[in-house]
Amino acid sequence: MWRATLLATLLLAVAVSVPTALWGPHRRGEEAAVIYVAPTLLKLANDAAEMLGQGGADLRVVGSVAALRLIQQGRVPDAYLTVDSELIKEIRDKQFRRLILGHFKLHLVCKDLTSLQGLGGVRIGVADPNTAPIGYRALAALYWLTTQYGYLRLEEIEEGLSVSFAKREDGAVIIDARGFNARGKFAARDDLAGVASLFEAGAVDCIFAHTPFIVYKRYGERFNVIELPPEIQFADNPPVRFLALTSVSEVEIKSFVAEAVSFSPAGDQFLAALERIDTSMYGLERY
Repeated sequence: MWRATLLATLLLAVAVSVPTALWGPHRRGEEAAVIYVAPTLLKLANDAAEMLGQGGADLRVVGSVAALRLIQQGRVPDAYLTVDSELIKEIRDKQFRRLILGHFKLHLVCKDLTSLQGLGGVRIGVADPNTAPIGYRALAALYWLTTQYGYLRLEEIEEGLSVSFAKREDGAVIIDARGFNARGKFAARDDLAGVASLFEAGAVDCIFAHTPFIVYKRYGERFNVIELPPEIQFADNPPVRFLALTSVSEVEIKSFVAEAVSFSPAGDQFLAALERIDTSMYGLERY
């Protein structure tokens, strides 16, 4: 009898000492696939995750540049959804599969402003270019709207965001955003989701936003979505070469192309689900 009691006690002790992660539906080998997803692509990622069933994906909303930094540091997910395919060239020494999700545009979203002519008199929210690609594209748009259309003063942008613009002899514009810090008429957060929170709370009057994010948040039904000049919407490459210097790398700012990258079989399954989705419903166009 005492031996049976001792055996039961030992089994209980072993059970208590085993990490709970090894028990039940989330034990090793059955955890949900970890997905880094840019805020702009969250709705698309959510729908793909639903296709995989319960527990199929652990979506972690991270700005595309910040997610790249995590991958470079060795914290590699099963899949990575970025709004800037240019960043993928910075992923080195790792095997991965790629899937183009589509092209899209940059817009200005405002509460009361209805045209770009009043841009100089409003507070503007900008994502940090060192963590989110929309940040350095917003800087390129602000530069273009200032130098070509006169809506703002360049010194005002440089001082308000602690950035600098320099035009090289070959015509390329260098945007140094490594010391980015917003003040005055500008406010900032790490990514578009954070900037959107500022906007919805009334802390800023206007923000730059992607088409998929506008569709996801239904901003067209609630706010004024202002078209930018076609040459700076990033549906195509801009008319001049923009190079952004960020804390992660130097990035050439080209047309918006969202892309998904898989690093594992679980990531491949997630990409397969994305392939079955009509991305035009999310403001993305597959050319």
